[in-house]
Formats: sequence, structure tokens, C-alpha cells
Amino acid sequence: MTVAARSVPLVPKLHLGTHLSRQLHCPPRETSATHAASELSFTIRMRRYLFLAFLAVALPLQAYDPPATKAPRPLTYPDDTFAFKNETVWNYVNGAPAPEAPNSKRQHAYDERCFVLSRSIVQFWKFARFEPSQPPLDAAGLAKRIREVTERSVWLPALAPKDRVVIPGYHNLHEASAAMTATFEANLGLGWPFYFRVGNGGIAMWVSRHMEAALNGEIWHDLQMNTPTILWIYRFPSLKLNHVIVVYSGTHDAKGYHYHVYDPNYSDRFSHFDYNPATRTFSFQPVYYFKGGPVTVRSIYRQLLQ
Repeated sequence: MTVAARSVPLVPKLHLGTHLSRQLHCPPRETSATHAASELSFTIRMRRYLFLAFLAVALPLQAYDPPATKAPRPLTYPDDTFAFKNETVWNYVNGAPAPEAPNSKRQHAYDERCFVLSRSIVQFWKFARFEPSQPPLDAAGLAKRIREVTERSVWLPALAPKDRVVIPGYHNLHEASAAMTATFEANLGLGWPFYFRVGNGGIAMWVSRHMEAALNGEIWHDLQMNTPTILWIYRFPSLKLNHVIVVYSGTHDAKGYHYHVYDPNYSDRFSHFDYNPATRTFSFQPVYYFKGGPVTVRSIYRQLLQ
């Protein structure tokens, strides 16, 4: 019986290992130089991330440095505050976000500025001098003076009267900002960059009752030195409150500490802020954008990265 011959395809004779390697697309083995470069790149990236994490978390907790001398006068309301307000992004009803009515007259041209306004009133208190006997400047001239004030870091020591930026034509900040609102709003600074402050990383860190008690002591001490304190108040991780206020006066009784604060969301009133030593907690009064109650508090703008 004759067996038919099988046809055999004519293919190049390949080593099995080489063939499988090509089929599986195995990458070539790294050279020692390539491996070393990869490890170095990874190390650099990790060090960069760790450094940024340190800036975002550790530096906001820098030690408190009390005022060296008593200020000549305290920050006062309403003279040392603005005649206009920050507009909230969301509409609020009884302290909670609510849909905006179709016929709403709310303006959104000047919102997200609570950081800007709170920082700026302290800068004007420290670095500006008002001279009502001199003629007022035009908008361009005033804009330049405003920027001279706000471009100076708020944590720096107050200037001597003779070295301060002169704002002529007005008795105080409230009067000047009422007369030249548009000029002030356009030159105090934008709101969105403050979402990227290095000090914002502290919001993710736990604040103990001991830390709150220490902060209250610092606030009270600074008031005795005629020095205001800029505070960041929030309810993280809840979004019910994320705001900045300025403590400018206060009283102390058997129930605790009761502070008056500049609230940039209002232009016609101050707000109340309390500390209870028994529970070692801060609380903020009910306002149109917050129902009131306990809040987490941090001081800000005391130092470069805070």
C-alpha cells in the first residue's frame, strides 16, 4: 500500500525561544544605564511629591508668633471694612443651598472673594493711611495705591504712619470703598487663585480640642495687643461652610469668649463668633448661608505658607 506524501510548508527554521519571544512581543531587556535612569527619575518624582505634601500639610501648622508690640489702634467696624460685600456662588435659603428663583436679582460679578476681602482689610489697616484733607485721586491713581497696599504681604509688620500708602480724599476704608466701589473691586485681587494656596492642605488634617483651645488663647491675646486675627472656618468634609472672617473685638465672661467678626458676606453688619471653654469648641452664629453651630477653625495669613 502506498502512503501519500504530506506537503511540508517551506518556512525558515527558527529557534523556538526566539519565535515565542517575537510572538509574545517581549520587550528587550533593559540595559543597566536605562534601569539606573528610570530609578533616578522615579526617585526625583517621589521626592517632589513628598515635598509638596509637606508644604500642603505640615507648614500650615507653623508655631504661633505673637505680636511683638501693641498696635497703636485696633481694627474697627465699620471704618476699617469695605462698603461692599462678597457674593456667594450658591443661592441660600435659611442657611442651606437652594435653587435660584427665575426673577432673582442676585449679582455674581463679585463672588468667591471672602479670602480677598478678609485679607485686604488687614492690609489696609497695616499699610495704608487716609488723608481726608487732600483731594481724592482719579480711578487710575487710586487703583495704583490699592495695588501698592495689597501687594504687600499681610503677615509683615505694620508700617509706621509716615511710610504708609496714602489714600487721599477719604476718612477711612469704608468711606473710600463706598465712593469708589468699582475701582476697589477691580484691584483687590482675583478670587480663584486662593483655591490653590499652599496652606489649604491643612483642611484635611484633624484639629484637636487642645489645638482649638490654644488658638482661642492666641486670638484673645492678640486682641489685647490691638491685633486682629484672620480665621478660616469650615465644616470639612461637609460643604456646609467654607469661609474666612476677621476677629476684631471680643469679651469674656463665665460662659466663654464672645467675638465680633468682620464677615465679608455682609457690608452692613458684623457677625458673632464664640468659644466655649467647657467643650473647647468654636461656634458661628446662624447667617443666611449657614444654619449656625460648631465649626472647625484655623488661623491663616500669619506667616508665608500659612
